[in-house]
Amino acid sequence: MGKSRVLQASITGDLKKDFEAFQAQTGMNDSDAARDLLTLALRIKLNTSEDDRPSNRELLEEIYRRIRHVSTNVNITHTEVFSGANFNNNQAAASERRKAQLGTTDKKVDEFLEGK
Repeated sequence: MGKSRVLQASITGDLKKDFEAFQAQTGMNDSDAARDLLTLALRIKLNTSEDDRPSNRELLEEIYRRIRHVSTNVNITHTEVFSGANFNNNQAAASERRKAQLGTTDKKVDEFLEGK
């Protein structure tokens, strides 16, 4: 094992409050907390952009979008198939409504992911 490197950095304001909150949650001392956070930050920052695999965020966004689509479709299906006659009579209208709702759902998901 190589010689360890000692780092020093002063922290103030919100960063200090956040660091202290992290320590309170984990019960770590200054060194362990800084080491843990630095490891996480470097893992994120050094992630190569040449990697073609989707990032965790991209995967979670897609999962979130699909869950919203499924929820939308379940709500529409429940409404449209309350009786067999309604299902048969409203099948075409339900298809158009579903397409419109999915577009609305996509818009809402995009707004959410943009922080609006």
